Amino acid sequence: MKKEKGTLTEIQKKEVLRMNNRESNQLTRECLQLSLMHLMSEHPYEKITVSEIVRRAGVSRTAFYRNYTEKEDILHELGNKLIKSIAELSEKTELYENPHQWFEDVFRTIREDKETIALFDQAGILQRELFSGKSISELLYPTTDTEIKYIRLASEAAFFQILISWFRDGMHESEKHMADICEYFFENTLKKLT
Repeated sequence: MKKEKGTLTEIQKKEVLRMNNRESNQLTRECLQLSLMHLMSEHPYEKITVSEIVRRAGVSRTAFYRNYTEKEDILHELGNKLIKSIAELSEKTELYENPHQWFEDVFRTIREDKETIALFDQAGILQRELFSGKSISELLYPTTDTEIKYIRLASEAAFFQILISWFRDGMHESEKHMADICEYFFENTLKKLT
């Protein structure tokens, strides 16, 4: 059978449909995320229901459950986006070559995502969701020395507390100033390890 010029084959039609479904699911996820974010700015997180989320998003419950199993999954996805952006900074060579610039970039990322972070903080899950179980130092500087490992983890916890405090205090200090503080702290901590 001869294919007419300008028509799609069945395989091409299925690929277009698959791409449309993927794009549709992504759009649904974004609507649900925005819906939850708006609701969290109005109500305590614990009181928000899936019904309210889908109503605000303008999607069906079926669409919700096609993408998530519970509302916490939306928070995990939002948190993972932020963690991923910080992790991507950790993969840059600046972390080793210019730690000051890396610290500045992390503080800038926090400032740029302040709305999302504010929602996590308002829900009382900022530290648990964003920073628990995530160890930059273990990823970057693996060690078998127990003492060094725990000193690094303590330093990292201090860094996360600095980030959280800076955020909660209104981020008045510049990224550069905060990077100066962190670089000084980490240089003095690491010197004691050598």
